[in-house]
Amino acid sequence: MTDCLVVGAGPAGLASSAALTQLGVDHVILECSRAGETWRTQRWDTFRLNTPGWMNRLLGEQARYAYADRAEVVQKLEQLAGTSPIHTGVRVTRLTAAGEGYALRTSDGELRSRAVVVATGDQNVPRIPALARRLPDRITQYHTADYAGPEQLPDGAVLVVGSGQSGCQITEDLLLAGRRVVLATSPVARLPWRHRGRDSFEWLAEAGFFDQRPQDLPDPSAAIPTQPIIASGGRSLSLQALARAGAKLVGRLVGGAGERLSFDDSAKANVAAGDAGAERMRSTMDAFIRRNGLTASPAEPDGTDAPVELDPPTTLDMREDDIGSVVWCTGFTGDFSWLNPSMLDGNGQPRREGHAAVTPGAWYVGLTWLTQRSSGIFFGFPRDAAAVAAAVKAHLNGS
Repeated sequence: MTDCLVVGAGPAGLASSAALTQLGVDHVILECSRAGETWRTQRWDTFRLNTPGWMNRLLGEQARYAYADRAEVVQKLEQLAGTSPIHTGVRVTRLTAAGEGYALRTSDGELRSRAVVVATGDQNVPRIPALARRLPDRITQYHTADYAGPEQLPDGAVLVVGSGQSGCQITEDLLLAGRRVVLATSPVARLPWRHRGRDSFEWLAEAGFFDQRPQDLPDPSAAIPTQPIIASGGRSLSLQALARAGAKLVGRLVGGAGERLSFDDSAKANVAAGDAGAERMRSTMDAFIRRNGLTASPAEPDGTDAPVELDPPTTLDMREDDIGSVVWCTGFTGDFSWLNPSMLDGNGQPRREGHAAVTPGAWYVGLTWLTQRSSGIFFGFPRDAAAVAAAVKAHLNGS
């Protein structure tokens, strides 16, 4: 019987392994594919991190304002994996409490462990609307997870569905390649990258923004996966900036039959939602500056704030508009079907209290809003992993 098994060798699993090693806990990571697999296969060619080097210390030393691309992230994860006890190509198909530990049914047979850390994540299984099945066969369809670059798509305009972080960045990628884009929007906040002489992430980190817990929010239901809109590599971006660059903005996609699609009239409201989010971010930073008596430059102009006149259609004929492909930027979920049903809620998501599963001896790392706002990004993985590693060690020691 192993003291601890970590399931998943993505960044969260590798952070957990590093923390367990530091505390001297004997453990093994089980990975169904390769370390950092989704970073290899679910990121487009021009992808860069939105967080600067100082926020990504899990990946090792790097320049403070470096923005690693996909290949660099994979390389850093491989280096981290090289110092971790990983068994790759081992798929876990069932986790069940057994005696004083757990039984894991795997592709290599049954394994036993006194403790388990689940680090498979909740943002790696594509969510695609049922409407996708009703589109004409001539339309080529991709999800964010499958999109590699503009040259992958057939000729014609591209419909991008969803204007969260990925949808806006992919829209920008397509526009820079000279492609015509129709962007079906949604209400997502945006982040002004610079504010009063500093990167906004620096102000926000010092203000405790990334330390916020779900219970600290006025409405805990606001702890949702959607990340604010910023451009790849750390730049401001907005729906109106994409419109000025040539994207045709429409509202939320609500239906379709054959070549004809219908949208609601929310496009202008979605632009306004992004603007309101930007103002909330600025207000948070300004309040921190005032509260601490700090000296800061005046607010600088941000070109992505500039308004744009919109007259969005509510119907669209894909053939008439020469649309040949759709990219579904409609988010991800996680697959927890391998956990014992007693560990899941009615939506198939883990039942837990903070890091801890409802059954003793199991913990989670890498879930969105696991314990704080930063739990689902590189910035937060090490802290959550350290807390879980300490809990694992205490459990193994019977305390």
